[in-house]
Amino acid sequence: MRFSHDLTEPAFQSREFLRGKSARTLGREILAMQPGDYASAFKGSAIKRAKLWMLKRNACVVLGNLGTDDDLPVLEAMLADEHHIVRQHAAWAIATHRIRSVMKQDQRGAT
Repeated sequence: MRFSHDLTEPAFQSREFLRGKSARTLGREILAMQPGDYASAFKGSAIKRAKLWMLKRNACVVLGNLGTDDDLPVLEAMLADEHHIVRQHAAWAIATHRIRSVMKQDQRGAT
């Protein structure tokens, strides 16, 4: 973009936890976070208004949309999460991944 430039002011730079990672990597790391990890990664950040379970829900959606077979164990572990919304989104992500896998196999068989 013509008018864009790198942000050099520390207040606007991305957090170290987020920097340089793919959406899949971030999704897996967020799902593995414990409350203490979350507190230290986002200390002083407005993102702390969101609760950890909310980020985990979103991470399940990311992995449901972009995930591979490698992400299934992480999602399956979330089926035992303490928060029902995280469990529901993990189940959705697993089902979505499996449907996508079957559709890909069907498309390969049709050609």
